[in-house]
Amino acid sequence: MNDTSSTNSSRGFIGFIIFMAVLGAFSSLVNDMYLPTMPAMKHEFHTTTSMTQLGLTFAMIGMGIGSVFLGSLSDRYGRKPVLFASMILFVIATAISLLSESITFFIICRFFQGFGAAGPMVLSTSIPADKYTGRQLAKVMALIGAINGIAPATGPLIGGLMADFVGWRGIFVVLLIIGIAVTIKVFRMKESLPPDRRATSSSLKSYWQRYRTMLANKRFMLYVIIKSIGIALLYAYISSAPFIIQTHYGFSALKFGLIFGGNALAIAIGSTVAMKFKVMKQGLVVGCVGIFVLAVAEAFVMYHSLGFPLYEFVAVPMLFFSGMIFSSANTLAMEVGRNEAGTSSAILSLVKYVMAGIAAPLVGLGDLMHSSAIVFVGCAVIALLLALPAYRIAPLQDMIKK
Repeated sequence: MNDTSSTNSSRGFIGFIIFMAVLGAFSSLVNDMYLPTMPAMKHEFHTTTSMTQLGLTFAMIGMGIGSVFLGSLSDRYGRKPVLFASMILFVIATAISLLSESITFFIICRFFQGFGAAGPMVLSTSIPADKYTGRQLAKVMALIGAINGIAPATGPLIGGLMADFVGWRGIFVVLLIIGIAVTIKVFRMKESLPPDRRATSSSLKSYWQRYRTMLANKRFMLYVIIKSIGIALLYAYISSAPFIIQTHYGFSALKFGLIFGGNALAIAIGSTVAMKFKVMKQGLVVGCVGIFVLAVAEAFVMYHSLGFPLYEFVAVPMLFFSGMIFSSANTLAMEVGRNEAGTSSAILSLVKYVMAGIAAPLVGLGDLMHSSAIVFVGCAVIALLLALPAYRIAPLQDMIKK
């Protein structure tokens, strides 16, 4: 009986980790799967590179705004009903986007698609914080982060395989199917936040009070901003990579998917390595310093239009250090804000996607290689400046203990 109970418990834990990883991967799938089709979309809609990249920006704006509403609502009404409603919105918006005949209509659909995707994204960090604390939470988040690394790797690969045959609409059909499957799973899931632990008031004043409390928490906001800078640099890379690799270096959509997918695995590896540090903030600081060195190096390669081998040689370790920042900053932030997990996750998501939404279209202004290099350097300098206060801040004691 004990063996059976242990086996069932292990299976339940693995199932929980996989499901949280799927929820966390939603934002990556929404953005990454159609990346290989962006150059073709530019021609289909007869628009500009920067306008095409607004599809990424508006999805991220939707995720950011959706996070603010859905995170706090989940603290009041529970995780399951909020997650279910957000998935319904995602499915509807994705279905309508298939009817797009102009880039403007597509961009509007992307906003609502992003708003719906904010639910699984925010709650993939809130739900684990409902169940775990301290080092155990760190291990859970590391496992989820490592599995999530498969999403940005497989997303462009699947998109690259499909791009030449079915275009972006075929890819969005796949997203629609995934959305429907997750919605069914959410309908069957158990609630993780019992009524006695929920926020007692749903007034605007109480919402604002929770946000004000977390926004005034210096430790929490430092971790939030550090992760946001890492995300901004990542999306500068994501939004520029299809045009740089396919248009500038001359690779096909399929080869782009293979290259981007391989690069994205570095994020998963970095996420796992960050959790090996005894004091987690050390991994965060190493990530900040590493991303500065590599981002500046990549900017030099891009600004001087050097060969693809150098571009790729620098991109991989840069993404590795990004992964270190994502997992360590995310875990530290949620440990500080676990008593207001929904609100904390919402702030984390809002700030990072506002930063990403700003960075994504900036790389398309003027000469793509030069503008991308400037954005990379800007993010890298901010990351380095934040490394010092992150190093000086006292570590959370429960994150030191194993």
